[in-house]
Amino acid sequence: MFYTDGILYLGSEITGTGVFVRACTTHVDKVIQAYAVGQLLAWSLPRAGQVSFALPALAPGELVLLLAVDADEAEMNYWPQALAPLTGGNRLRVQTPQTIAPHGPLDLWKVYLGERGELEASRPVHQQPFYASLLRAGGLGTQFGDGGFGWDGVGAAGLGLNFGRGEFGFDCEMLTWTSPPLPPGDYPLRVVVQDACGNDSAAWESTVTVHSYARPPADLAVTSYDPQTDTLHLSFTPSPDL
Repeated sequence: MFYTDGILYLGSEITGTGVFVRACTTHVDKVIQAYAVGQLLAWSLPRAGQVSFALPALAPGELVLLLAVDADEAEMNYWPQALAPLTGGNRLRVQTPQTIAPHGPLDLWKVYLGERGELEASRPVHQQPFYASLLRAGGLGTQFGDGGFGWDGVGAAGLGLNFGRGEFGFDCEMLTWTSPPLPPGDYPLRVVVQDACGNDSAAWESTVTVHSYARPPADLAVTSYDPQTDTLHLSFTPSPDL
């Protein structure tokens, strides 16, 4: 059994080996798990209603998610059912059908991404051969009879693979790139196919909005304390997303 409520993030700081995360919880009889990058990284028993985790270094924008579970399930990975649906919103996925015409065997599939709020996608983030290892450009009829229906040749995808997205008999594989986690905002995307001479096809362009959690504030510090008025002054760096 897992619980997503009753946990309050208190802060984090970068250390020499990673990141230190603190939280408080109302689940004093449960174990608090820490997840990131699709993995269970650590778990801790609350002490006086608080937990802390020394986690490895994470990529920019990567989320640390906390979950309360029963003590006898401390090492059980609940990511797929409890947390995976919450993290899909901070990644971008680009797909292009791997059709035959009008592309050649030496063409490159190239993806460009802009920074959030920019108008153009100018930064190259991914490229790969349009046909991996010059294979998978055949289909039904290639070495027909040497494979099962829908896979009728060595390395040749055929009828039934993404049916209707490519030519008949090559229906087809998808070229796919998934971004790392991104802060919320609007991101321009551009996809082209470049031929062996360096010529780019007409670009597919779009702006995609990422909906995700705002990044937390940072650098919480005590700036001063006035004992006469019992006044404590704090400072912090606000979240760039709010």
